[in-house]
Amino acid sequence: QAFRLGSRPRILRLSSMTADEDERMPQQGSQEDGAPKAEDEDEPMGPRWRVGDRVHAVWAGNGCWYAATVTEVSVAAQTLTVEWDDADGSHRTVTFDQVMEQSEDTTAWTTARIDRRVSVRPSPDKGRCLYTNEACEPGHVVFVEKPTLVALPALSPKLWAELQKLHEAQPLNLGTTTFHFAALLSQLKLDPMAIDVILDKFVPDPDEEPGEDVLRILQGLQAAEGEVAHEIKDLREPPIDPQRLQRLVSAWRYNSFGHHKEDGLVLYNRISMCAHSCDPSCCWSYGEDDAFVLRARVALNKGDELTISYLQDDDLLKSTAVRQTKLQNWRFTCACTRCILQVDLGRGFRCRKCRIGILFATVTGTLEPCRVCSSMSSKEDMHMLLHLEEEYVQRVETLDKTDVADVEMVYQAAIDIFERHWILYVMDTMLWEAYREKNMHDAIEHQRRRSEFHEHYYCRPTFILAWCHEELGDCLQNKFPHRKWQYVQEFQRAYQMLTILCGTNHQYTASPYNKLWQVTNAANAAATAAATPITPTATAQASVAVVGAAGVAGAAAG
Repeated sequence: QAFRLGSRPRILRLSSMTADEDERMPQQGSQEDGAPKAEDEDEPMGPRWRVGDRVHAVWAGNGCWYAATVTEVSVAAQTLTVEWDDADGSHRTVTFDQVMEQSEDTTAWTTARIDRRVSVRPSPDKGRCLYTNEACEPGHVVFVEKPTLVALPALSPKLWAELQKLHEAQPLNLGTTTFHFAALLSQLKLDPMAIDVILDKFVPDPDEEPGEDVLRILQGLQAAEGEVAHEIKDLREPPIDPQRLQRLVSAWRYNSFGHHKEDGLVLYNRISMCAHSCDPSCCWSYGEDDAFVLRARVALNKGDELTISYLQDDDLLKSTAVRQTKLQNWRFTCACTRCILQVDLGRGFRCRKCRIGILFATVTGTLEPCRVCSSMSSKEDMHMLLHLEEEYVQRVETLDKTDVADVEMVYQAAIDIFERHWILYVMDTMLWEAYREKNMHDAIEHQRRRSEFHEHYYCRPTFILAWCHEELGDCLQNKFPHRKWQYVQEFQRAYQMLTILCGTNHQYTASPYNKLWQVTNAANAAATAAATPITPTATAQASVAVVGAAGVAGAAAG
């Protein structure tokens, strides 16, 4: 998901702050009440840039804003030298007026500020959960939290290598060393208060006895020699209690997130109190230094519960039964508003009588009446269709998406049986990916069906749906450039969804915005050219006007 279609993405300037303007810290060089000190009254206001500052700066290649780090400051020349986040080596010198501080949306809040915004309270049936203390509109930041610990191999390479060696000799029961590594790293790197935060997290069995993996790892670490022994000496003197280590392992297993860039884990304090829902009230993205940016996905009232999805977006588009099975990894059965529905609208079958309507499966193992002709299926037909569904689910799960002919064969057979079924969505995704470069007409149809199913089965904004619309707009613009109304609408839908999911400053949001800006700018340029008499002088003036319009539009957008 880190790579997007199109050119280098623009970072947009926020026109106003969206979260807690009244809680801003005082400006440097001011008193606590915000009034400037007497000796500073005649000094010009503005940021004082320093090496290492994180900023957004204008890249001269296209006049758009990008994230960067300051590497050199020239006060005399009023310029900065920056290192772009995407490692581009050009246009690294920028003037002070082409730099702005990064948005507060990406910077971690203080613990006190987070606790003013949200509170942890016991729920009737889910233990401790997180609730908002204020109303929030969709897309607004609820809070931004820094990690309690980011457990990456680079923080203790010898320990990581030792665990990998033990795992290769005899695989751990969890199938990975990451949870045990994170637990041991917590003991090595964190102070007692931070460790207590982790030990306080939910685990299914608080009194769990140490498992064989924990005992084997501790035994192996006690026998370690040389550089490994030096790196982990704090784990051996005094030796860590096996049951305490088991509790840390379980806390990481049930409360952490996979790191978005490296092979590691991240654990947060307040975020880990969010319960799961297959219709979550919140969405999230990463901010500066692995900060967790929590946003409202829907309108929230004061006192509403804050929930996120523990599943990937594409899993939210699978049947209730599949979601429930996947959630057993966390040892609970979801009872959210989607999971308690008696009819699963992601399991549709074509009516065998009218061949137009759809029969949706129920949680009781039956099919509801056709929604067009109102006919009921016979018991024999129900049994046959549900049995066919089981066979197709198994077949789809074993498909090789690179074997396009096989996917196409299964798909064509399936559409005669199913309609608005999640397995068709899975195959539409495979065929979209297969045809997007070589068969644009078919790719557009499969992408259209993907977004149609998503909006039917789960109507909330997701990254998958936003990118469905953006990529469909790309295809339509490429294949049908005269259908401006159609691909502009797709870009607009993508942009609006991404502003909710990750804010206006995020590079994902910048991608469809840039495309909208380019389409609009091209249309303005064409209109200017068409309205200008074709003379040598007029042609030159039109060129200047077009360039000027592009610059003004770019400045306004920035």
